[in-house]
Amino acid sequence: APKRRYGYFVLPILRRGRLVGRLDAKAHRADGTFEVKALFLEPGTNLDDGLVSDLAAAIRTCADWHETPRVIVRRTDPKGASKQLRSALGEMGSAGV
Repeated sequence: APKRRYGYFVLPILRRGRLVGRLDAKAHRADGTFEVKALFLEPGTNLDDGLVSDLAAAIRTCADWHETPRVIVRRTDPKGASKQLRSALGEMGSAGV
């Protein structure tokens, strides 16, 4: 664990055929929560409104697939992305973002 840079089980985030980030998430099905433990954007990735919207949509789709309607965003790199992502998820009608 101390040698891990991104987390235990990290998924790549591809956008238009390019690696733009990595997602460390966990579905807590018992309480209906999808936890974004950490989201890491790749260096040089421009965090514009389109990317935030696409990330929120992908996270919402994944959370829905796991039947976990509540999404919690814990940590992002860059740090400012968490506020934007929470806002975009909230606009999608996600409870308890």
